[in-house]
Amino acid sequence: MGKANGDHTPARAAGTIEFEFFAYTDQQWDRIKVAVDRLGLDADQIERIEIERTVGITRGLRNHIETAASMYLFQSANARQRPRRAELIALRNDAENLRNSIIAALAVQVKYGDTARLLLRQGVDGDMETATRDYFTKLVRNLDRQIEGAGQRGDNARKTARDQCWSELLAIWCDLGGKPRGRAAAEFLWVASKPVMGKAVRSFMSVVRWLERRLSTP
Repeated sequence: MGKANGDHTPARAAGTIEFEFFAYTDQQWDRIKVAVDRLGLDADQIERIEIERTVGITRGLRNHIETAASMYLFQSANARQRPRRAELIALRNDAENLRNSIIAALAVQVKYGDTARLLLRQGVDGDMETATRDYFTKLVRNLDRQIEGAGQRGDNARKTARDQCWSELLAIWCDLGGKPRGRAAAEFLWVASKPVMGKAVRSFMSVVRWLERRLSTP
């Protein structure tokens, strides 16, 4: 790789997230099988569920649930890799300054009377002002969302990952014919998520309350 010249700082490399695909032990899977058995189904015999039929993918139920659990590990690791708020704010300021520098290089401001407008320099594509404005507006908007998220406490990020995993597991449960609330649904979420979430799932009743809040939220 070439070295940076002058006062330019080398771009920061994208963060790397390392995690292993989650797999249940036989004992953990047996508990999930018991929960699914309440629907009159054999978890080991389910080759695919309705969600997968629509996209032509065939996977066993165990693999499908383990994928949802693995995504929890990914989301949790991703939250820990989030850039610090100060870094994001500095990057936002850099983006604003870069946009102004680009416009200054591509156009000149023309004033006549009380009116001022930008006139693109010769050879510059006619849509560059609009394209540049739209791109940087979108970039700053996304940076603002990341800045807002970086201000959240770590436990909020973990809660978001937990909620996403439970939502995916609940979708699987409902596709198997289960109801979206009640003790059976809570037990399925409990035995499927506890092995991967550990202390993030405090108790069985926390799953029950989550299901109740989910259905009562407009």
